[in-house]
Amino acid sequence: MKQFAPAKINLYLHILGRRPDGFHELETLMAPISLGDTLDLDLIPSGIEFTCSDPALSDAKDNLATKAAQLFLTEFKLTTGVRIHLEKAVPVGAGLGGGSSDAAAVLLALRQLTGIKCDDAKLAELAARLGSDIPFFIYSQPAICKGRGEIIEPMTLKENLQGLLVHPGFGVSTPWAYKTYAQNPRQSEPGRTMADFTLRNDLEPPAFGKYPWLPTVKSWFREQAEVLDSLMSGSGSSVFALTESTQASNNLRAKFLAEFGSTLFATPFSVVTTASSATP
Repeated sequence: MKQFAPAKINLYLHILGRRPDGFHELETLMAPISLGDTLDLDLIPSGIEFTCSDPALSDAKDNLATKAAQLFLTEFKLTTGVRIHLEKAVPVGAGLGGGSSDAAAVLLALRQLTGIKCDDAKLAELAARLGSDIPFFIYSQPAICKGRGEIIEPMTLKENLQGLLVHPGFGVSTPWAYKTYAQNPRQSEPGRTMADFTLRNDLEPPAFGKYPWLPTVKSWFREQAEVLDSLMSGSGSSVFALTESTQASNNLRAKFLAEFGSTLFATPFSVVTTASSATP
């Protein structure tokens, strides 16, 4: 069966302080988008087999997707195995949650393939054992995420959101971003206020200080007539611009590629408001 694993963007990311466990206390509004990976899963007699369309990831046998499969099989004491093929579309290290979404997609698909009766809350509890962002993708709808990101409050956005997502071809280390923030903790400048939120990402200052491409692109986006506002997603290195229409996103993409280079990753997107679906 095939399972779509959507990427996410952070419409805001507030760092509220340091927790006793060493992590940062967060409040962030995350939203799944139309860009995503696709996983093809089948049950096999035993073991976990993994392949990927990205050769750089094909040898990563101990990744989040395979860890999710092993956790599911162990938790429910299943003797079957699973074969996973990952068609990778989401850039790696991009602040888009690609690996986390892949793990959640495995849990969702295995629930359906095996017929195990467990609700989303149970799957989210399993997901939290694997990583802070992963429970969000179990529900796969816009949500305010708190704590380390594992406390999920699904919500319905009042506006239909679309835009252009770009990636420079390099990643930003999430641990580095938080460590650098901790050395000089301060709020980022707020952006445009929409119906449900004000754009702001407190990880922009450390990322922008090291990678000047990021603030350059954000500033350029804000100068374009098609753009409502722009923000870095997560700890980077993706930057997105919100637009008023799909046509505006397509026009902006053409202008961006002409300005910054035709080989860069640039894809129009829309925010997904309903849960991901699986197909046999």
